[in-house]
Amino acid sequence: MDLLGSSFRDPSGHVYLDEGVLKRRVDKIYREQFDLLTSSGLLQVLFEEGLLIHHEEADPAEAERIGAFKVLRPEPLPFVSYPYEWCFGQLKDAALTTLRIQSLSLDHGMTLKDASAFNIQFLKGQPVFIDTLSFEKLEEGRPWVAYGQFCRHFLAPLALMSSVDVRLGQMSRVFLDGIPLDLASELLPGKSKLRPGLQIHIHAHAKSQLKHGSKGREAGEAKG
Repeated sequence: MDLLGSSFRDPSGHVYLDEGVLKRRVDKIYREQFDLLTSSGLLQVLFEEGLLIHHEEADPAEAERIGAFKVLRPEPLPFVSYPYEWCFGQLKDAALTTLRIQSLSLDHGMTLKDASAFNIQFLKGQPVFIDTLSFEKLEEGRPWVAYGQFCRHFLAPLALMSSVDVRLGQMSRVFLDGIPLDLASELLPGKSKLRPGLQIHIHAHAKSQLKHGSKGREAGEAKG
């Protein structure tokens, strides 16, 4: 069994290769969330709209043998790409896909806990979300926990690419957890503050982070 990437950091489960077959282990700690994902109808809707990578469930005996709740066999991807390799249009499509998934999740009483651009891949030319374990039950009144991450991974690079220089998308190669919002705010032209979306989600957001003495990933997660 060979673990892939940094998925071992997720307590809900991880992706691994088993004799050349890609599999996803779903640990027992994620049982309640996975059951809600299926019983709420969200999983089926995401499959039908082509927003989430399809998977098949392995024989329950296989999960029992390794002490997991379930073992999934995701549809294999013929090619893996990274956000810093995408053009502006691809990054925009990936951002809109993430927001669409979050909107559908809210409709079904769930929310995305992870809005990393690395959770999107392109299959047959269309963006698809690949992390089946990134959904959790919605807590009423709680802000979107992945909001800061979404701003760093999508909004900041898109704003810089469109308002400054398209080559600034390459900054995501250095800042793997997203472009720090204070840096994005400094690089954007002053007139960008006249655009409500950028003023709220980048400039004011960055100012709030600095005011509370936090930057980068920690700030984004604290902001929620």
